[in-house]
Amino acid sequence: MLMNDKASNRLKQFGDECIQCSACLQTCPWLDDLGLTPGEIAGQVLNGYVNEEVVQAIQRCSLCGLCSQTCPVNLDPSELMQTSREALVQRGKIQLDDYDLMQVDRDWNFFSLYRSTFGIQFDDLYADKYDTLFFPGCTLASYAPELTRTIHTWLQQQGMQVGFSEMCCGKPLASIGLEDRAVQLLDGLREQLNAAGATKLVTACPNCLHLLQEHLKDFELLSLYDLLREAGVQVQGEERLTIHDSCPDRYDLAAGKQVRALLSGHPLLEMEHHGRETICCGSGGIVSMIDPALSEQRAHERMAEFSATGADRCVTACMSCAHRLARVAPEGTVVHCLELVFATHVDYAQMAANVQAMWEGEWGAYNLYRLSQAKLVTKEKGTEE
Repeated sequence: MLMNDKASNRLKQFGDECIQCSACLQTCPWLDDLGLTPGEIAGQVLNGYVNEEVVQAIQRCSLCGLCSQTCPVNLDPSELMQTSREALVQRGKIQLDDYDLMQVDRDWNFFSLYRSTFGIQFDDLYADKYDTLFFPGCTLASYAPELTRTIHTWLQQQGMQVGFSEMCCGKPLASIGLEDRAVQLLDGLREQLNAAGATKLVTACPNCLHLLQEHLKDFELLSLYDLLREAGVQVQGEERLTIHDSCPDRYDLAAGKQVRALLSGHPLLEMEHHGRETICCGSGGIVSMIDPALSEQRAHERMAEFSATGADRCVTACMSCAHRLARVAPEGTVVHCLELVFATHVDYAQMAANVQAMWEGEWGAYNLYRLSQAKLVTKEKGTEE
């Protein structure tokens, strides 16, 4: 199958605009090891002459965007890598079976299976009509249901008529190379918002906010962290904290700035890489689906920077980051910012045990069966792969 015009045009534009200066190679060890500039990668993918080494490199990119910070012509090689995945999927060079769990536009995916296995449901929070939708993001809703409910209650206390959705923003689909399906998923969310009469959407996830701002421009997108600061919330304490900024926050520093303000009642220390220069926690680019060891290595690298600060805890505004980092950190040293704000504990050890248990015994067999029978929940535009 040939790639579509959208992917082709993006690759051509990148190839034309890259000046081959190699500045990004000096920033990213992954690109440096490959020894190809983004322009050269774009040319290979565009022409269809991509060897297995390049395919593997594209799949193992964290899509973190750090390379964009050194580009003299303001290109973002992570966008090239994502478009390259799209092209490789269309050409059958990337096997979608490797990403079954993260095809979040299907009724059964990792997050829906997790919630089903452990009896997590939010039926009592759903509403037909509301002015504001609380969109916590799939990781927060799945891994921290009590915290999610606490936030929903707080939003109601602010005078909002609040709806609720535990759906995914579609970022995993885009990361796989299924951007059209991600857009299709968001079209469904837009229909839901219009039917409810909603004009606003509140999210607690920097990844969700970054993606939704791009695709739902006709709604007012609000960060929970902005709302907390406007309400005068500030967390006091003596523990020394350091902030892990999630990758999409590097572009506008929105979440990181507010998290630091919320936690300014604590002594704050900075890691070597923070803000615009932050590095990936290991979950970026859903690399764990095809190379778990590399994902873990990146998490260890991040936690080494945390240890070097001498801080007591590493705090993040992204539950995906918190989950990934907590798996390689001493117990209790990684927390989500909202745990501190709302004085609600999330048990990351139990979370990791749950992830393993959902694939064991009778539940494991049942979940594998359900995954094998998964169906698209969006309106089809063409045939399913």
